[in-house]
Amino acid sequence: MMIKEQNKPKYPIKVLLNSFSILDILIKKNQPVTIHELSETLNLYPSTIHRILDTLHYLGYIEKRLDSDEYQLGLKAIELGLSKLHQIDLIKEANPCLEALSKEMNENIYLAVLFEGEVLYEAKKEASRKISLITHVGTRALVHCTALGKVLIANLSPQERELILGSNPLQRRTENTIINRMALGKELEKVKRLGYAIDEEENENEIRCIAAPIRNHRGEVIAAASISGPSYRFTFEREETMIKALIKTTKEISLRLGFREIS
Repeated sequence: MMIKEQNKPKYPIKVLLNSFSILDILIKKNQPVTIHELSETLNLYPSTIHRILDTLHYLGYIEKRLDSDEYQLGLKAIELGLSKLHQIDLIKEANPCLEALSKEMNENIYLAVLFEGEVLYEAKKEASRKISLITHVGTRALVHCTALGKVLIANLSPQERELILGSNPLQRRTENTIINRMALGKELEKVKRLGYAIDEEENENEIRCIAAPIRNHRGEVIAAASISGPSYRFTFEREETMIKALIKTTKEISLRLGFREIS
């Protein structure tokens, strides 16, 4: 097994270890392999290898070559790798921009993505002054009552939105939370039109948030960045300044990721 002993789990699942060992071989060899080669390398019966390959093939993680008995990585495995690279690139390219925005506004700055129908916080830049809002990287939030969530679902189709929002009543977080679906739909269209969203104490009392989209090279909204802080600091004049600075920042991040606006 190609596993470091110090990282070995207490209760390893053998079939999983074998499956990922096969994928590991395909990645490292970077060329098609036969069942016989895998059997010799891993010291497993060919019948065991065949059953694992059959399952991985069904799931799309490997492919069998039409002209031989060899197997190679499938599109699902490649998609998985590209997804990780995208994640790394996103944080790497966004970090300096988020840092600069945090220093300029002296407020907490967040970056989030849509994950399993929720807002997933992936990066945070803290303001130098104390802020009552504490949200950690890796935590999740609801989409309908956060500025980040509104931005992340505003550009989706009505069908995709429904899948995310589900059929249950929308959860009320504060008195300002939008729980009427028709009203939320109008709000999302407004967000799409303006290019930013505002959480007016909809998720947490006395906390306001402004968010704007981050796009990839295809123009798809893949993330969002936000400025969050106490409501009393979000005066009308300052909020206008925040919106301009935030949109400038998210456009800069989008440009770093390959997005080009069509003039």
